[in-house]
Amino acid sequence: MYQCIIHGVGCVIVYEYAYFCLQGNLQDVIALGVKQYQDSGTQASIFQDLQQVFQAHANNQVTIQPLVLDIILRNQMSKTFK
Repeated sequence: MYQCIIHGVGCVIVYEYAYFCLQGNLQDVIALGVKQYQDSGTQASIFQDLQQVFQAHANNQVTIQPLVLDIILRNQMSKTFK
C-alpha cells in the first residue's frame, strides 16, 4: 500500500507542475516535470517525509491522509512559477 501512496504523491506533484508548464507552451511537459521532480531533490524529500509518516502512523489511515496532503502542498513544484 505504501508504494502506491509514494507513487501517487509523485504523480500529483509532477502533473500539477506540468499543468503550469503548459501555460508557458513548453513541449513534453510530463517528461520535464519528471526530470525536475528527480533533479530538484523533491523526490528524495517527499520519500523521506512519507517514510517518517508511515513509521509514526502505521496502519492509521485517518491520521495518514491529512499528513500526506500536507506533504503534497509543502512540495508543490509549481511554486517556482510565482
